[in-house]
Amino acid sequence: MASWFRRRSEPDEELAELTVAAELGDDVAMGNLAVRLQVKGDRDGALHWWGRAWAAGNVVAGFNLGMLHAVAGDANRAQVIWEKTAALGDPDAMLGLVKQALEHGDAAGVERWAPVIVAQDEAFPITALGLAFWDCGDLARAMHVLLRAEELGDGYAMEYRAQILDVWGRHEEADALRARAARAERML
Repeated sequence: MASWFRRRSEPDEELAELTVAAELGDDVAMGNLAVRLQVKGDRDGALHWWGRAWAAGNVVAGFNLGMLHAVAGDANRAQVIWEKTAALGDPDAMLGLVKQALEHGDAAGVERWAPVIVAQDEAFPITALGLAFWDCGDLARAMHVLLRAEELGDGYAMEYRAQILDVWGRHEEADALRARAARAERML
């Protein structure tokens, strides 16, 4: 029974350590504490610590804070935070802004951030951008963006491009691309 309590108390001790570090101003601890609190269902606590981490300059916390607002239905607050976070170079915030712009038919918002995402050398946000275009029915643009992620070696992008090729009836090309994807790295 004592070993059960010891194992059970370790997460509480870790939470206490994170809280102390966060209260001392460690912005990474603030963000990690926010994640832990959100997992525990404490939205207000997560909001508080992501807000503090963002105010302390933690860009990842800015994205997460915006996401928390977006999920809660406050798209305007999410957009304000993501604009600031995207301006600091965060591709996830850029992607959030592009998705919002696609949902609202805001071509200028899409054109502001989509090229910046594609110009980066991170395959994952580029692949996610391609899927956002696919989700809104723009298969040609999805194909173009996924090709950029494919150039970076992302096997997922190859598989998604193969699916679009199938939709277009280009099955031989799709099969060849799937064969390449089977040997490629999956970028996350």
